[in-house]
Amino acid sequence: MKGTLFGRVAVVLTGMVAVLAAVMLHVAGQRERWHADQVQQTLHRALASHMVDDNPLLRHGEIAAASLDNAFHALMLLGPAFEIYATDLDGQVRAYSADPGQVREMRVDLAPVRDFLAGRPLPIYGTDPRDPTRRQVFSAAPILDPDGARRGYLYVIVGGSRQSAVERQHEAGLWQDRALLFSLGAVGVVALLSGLLFALLTRPLAALNRAMAAFRTGGLSREAIGRQLPGWASREVAELQQGFVGLAETVADQLDQIRASETARRDLIAQIAHDLKTPLASLQGYLETWLLQHPDAPDRQHVEVALRNGRQLHRLVEQLLELARLEARQEQAEIEPVAVLELAHDVAARFALAARRRGVRLEVTGDDEVLAEADIGKLERVLVNLVDNALDHTPAGGEVRIGVHCEDDAVRLEVRDTGCGIAADHQARIFEPRYRARDGGGGSPHLGLGLAIVERLLALHGSAIRVDSAPGRGAAFSFGLARVGEGSGA
Repeated sequence: MKGTLFGRVAVVLTGMVAVLAAVMLHVAGQRERWHADQVQQTLHRALASHMVDDNPLLRHGEIAAASLDNAFHALMLLGPAFEIYATDLDGQVRAYSADPGQVREMRVDLAPVRDFLAGRPLPIYGTDPRDPTRRQVFSAAPILDPDGARRGYLYVIVGGSRQSAVERQHEAGLWQDRALLFSLGAVGVVALLSGLLFALLTRPLAALNRAMAAFRTGGLSREAIGRQLPGWASREVAELQQGFVGLAETVADQLDQIRASETARRDLIAQIAHDLKTPLASLQGYLETWLLQHPDAPDRQHVEVALRNGRQLHRLVEQLLELARLEARQEQAEIEPVAVLELAHDVAARFALAARRRGVRLEVTGDDEVLAEADIGKLERVLVNLVDNALDHTPAGGEVRIGVHCEDDAVRLEVRDTGCGIAADHQARIFEPRYRARDGGGGSPHLGLGLAIVERLLALHGSAIRVDSAPGRGAAFSFGLARVGEGSGA
């Protein structure tokens, strides 16, 4: 779930709940402390007054430390939770119930004492002489002399430093228990909120993602465009989905236009090529007849040039028709066992005369006779186109070799020449029907219909053509076919 929207939402919610739980724990702890202090101070509100009434020295206005030591020692029998101080009217500590050195602040702020004696709402926090950084609840009472004049105050800390130390010792365990309870609650809240958010947010997004995937894998067709959203989807998700639908429909419209244009182009090419076949055949026939009837004519060479150009044009028309049929998927491969080496020799024999005229050596090399799974007619056209292309680009004195070799479960065929080669920046595009490339030696540009037909014929066999070439090093075109009973080729 890492990286998903649901996972990120869960992380954010967990963080929010954790912060909220920490704040609640802090507030709850403070509130609990405040309530406990209120209870303690309420219960011991009259404690200091009772101590003054019960002790003769205090009752007669004595606040000197030497006189009150024994009295404070007796009062400390109430327990270690109480710390007793006697102050003068300025809040200066005159006597206290503690060992020397324990009292760090010798003056008590009297403002909280006056609030306490005035009956203000509790709790009221006052100075802790043993720890000036802390504020503690207390009980206080005025100390009067026999004439009723106020001499000072008896100031009793309720729950002093010893009690605070004991509370701190047990506070860690208490906070652990609280943290555990809040953690369990937080996990439940996160699970509940994450589930709700997942239902309200991620499910519509997941549905939109599935619709987009279906559109992509469905060939970008408009039938694969999803238009339905759950009724509880948010407005933002609905707008996102509608934006996708609009974009997908635009893409589908453009794709339909491209397909229609491509179909019209193929039909036009096929129609033009078909219409050219008859007049071209007639033209070739007349030229051949004229050459037969005028063997010694002085301008015979001009007619021979016209005949060669007519034959080349006729071959181009045939290639255009074949390419149009392949692009329209009007041809299917009829796979059968084919004796590949024998077929290679047949193709070499077909071009033997043309190779001798050009001064090019044409040979076939290969392993013992093996059978490959192929359509013999289409495989022959592949080899014819490759050999014809090699002869066109190989100068006199060069060599064209048809190789047949076994590679594990495949038969690899290769047509290699020693011609001018193909530049690296042209190799990726030489199989495009309308791409005009120059020879590696800088010759004139030419159309690559033959190679385009080769690529599409091999695609019917589930194979692909490979080219290995560099300027001045010739070119090698190779492909693989499955051996009979050995699986598919490469």
